[in-house]
Amino acid sequence: MKSNITSNLVARQQYDRPTMKYSLEALIVFSVCLCFGGCRTPEPKNTGTKEALISRAASFELNTKSISPPGDPQEHHASGFAKILCSAVFTSGLDPEFAAENIGYFTSPYKERAKTTWRVDRENQAVHVTLPNGITRTAKHIGDLGCLTLPQGKNSPFFTPPKIESNLPDPAITKWPMGDVLPKDSLLKDLNATLITKAVDAAFEPRGAMTASYVVTWKGQIIGERYRPGITMHTPLESWSMGKSLTATLLGVLIKDGVYLVDQPAPIPEWQNKKDPRKKIRIANILNMSSGLRFRAPQDPDY
Repeated sequence: MKSNITSNLVARQQYDRPTMKYSLEALIVFSVCLCFGGCRTPEPKNTGTKEALISRAASFELNTKSISPPGDPQEHHASGFAKILCSAVFTSGLDPEFAAENIGYFTSPYKERAKTTWRVDRENQAVHVTLPNGITRTAKHIGDLGCLTLPQGKNSPFFTPPKIESNLPDPAITKWPMGDVLPKDSLLKDLNATLITKAVDAAFEPRGAMTASYVVTWKGQIIGERYRPGITMHTPLESWSMGKSLTATLLGVLIKDGVYLVDQPAPIPEWQNKKDPRKKIRIANILNMSSGLRFRAPQDPDY
């Protein structure tokens, strides 16, 4: 990875709430593990497995022409890398060198980002990613909205970012899960500390593990919690697919309030042209991941 920025990691205190005495009898554990996402998975040794996956995927393909997104794929990767790195540095407060090597392979494959040169502009809160052909893509931190990838050649968004103020109470005096105050009457005395610790260790010990945080709850209480160095319980991290659940929930609220109907055409103006087949796609199709739109990703076996 090329870089023309020198930055020292400002180490955050590692937060590791100690586990107490636990027993695991009739224990039902719900665990939440936030990974940096898109971890570099080794190629499967059995090539037959990969071929089988490709063959199975092909059997489900629609009998229609696949049209790739316009533009240079490498430029799209650079755009995604700029956004990922911008969010990691200016929203999560992570070290840029660490973020460039470990975060966001879903939207910016490592082999593609390794071809680029990146620069963090702290004065303007922006990240610039330059391709070998000289094209530069920029992502900018725009306050409460986080980071946004800008159109090529632009240095600011085409709208005025609104200020978003939280109406949540102070977490220091609010009970968990909405705040940081844990119950005084803990359930931990009934559980086995050794087994809980082993379970948490397993999330961080595998070679190449990229676990950022790990939280285990039981009956509404935290019984195990750990963060990798540089991460604390207050560090904002990527939500990845959890964002889909939140978006669907918010859309459900709008549908309940009568703003949308679940069976209406998706409210996307660009799809409403008479000759555009996407005008038949309804909100329900998108919520059920049955829109029929083709989607290719670096994780596809035949990508």
